[in-house]
Amino acid sequence: MNPTRVPLCPPHVSSKDPFQTTCTVCGVRLLDGISIEQLVGRVEALTMEPVQPTGRIRGTWTEILEEGDGQLWASWVRPARNFAGYEHIDTTNPDPTGEELSTLLLAELAGFPQVSAGQAESASPEIGTAWSRRKPTRWDRFKRWTRATAEREFVSIATPLCLFWCAALWVVLGNDGIAGLWSALF
Repeated sequence: MNPTRVPLCPPHVSSKDPFQTTCTVCGVRLLDGISIEQLVGRVEALTMEPVQPTGRIRGTWTEILEEGDGQLWASWVRPARNFAGYEHIDTTNPDPTGEELSTLLLAELAGFPQVSAGQAESASPEIGTAWSRRKPTRWDRFKRWTRATAEREFVSIATPLCLFWCAALWVVLGNDGIAGLWSALF
């Protein structure tokens, strides 16, 4: 008697619902259309080392354990459409989120220096804090009056004011009046 076994479906069929992350045929958990076992197979095929999934999943990232140099190394992988078929990132954070892992991968691909999670938070200021020193008020600028600030004030205030009054004079006098005024002055 030949027992019939249900074959594992290598081409897993994911649901059209993005929140249902299991195969509709066999019920295996999927990460971007492939199972965790297939992802581990991709990693093992490229590294030629035995790899074990820990079962921890953060978004599309899954944690794996690699044995090398007599030690056990934990890192995170996720499926990708590149030559290797996966993206790999190491972190010192014991409980990262999927967003943190994606940010670390992006920073690594961009060539930014490696920063631990605590340093990354202190490097960027809080939302709403000033990025530079406060802008001096007009009175502060007036107290330190120099020729350069006088020229800057003239350009920023007096020039538009003079242009406004010249335009008003042209509207009142017209072309003939401006021509007569110009000939009287010069």
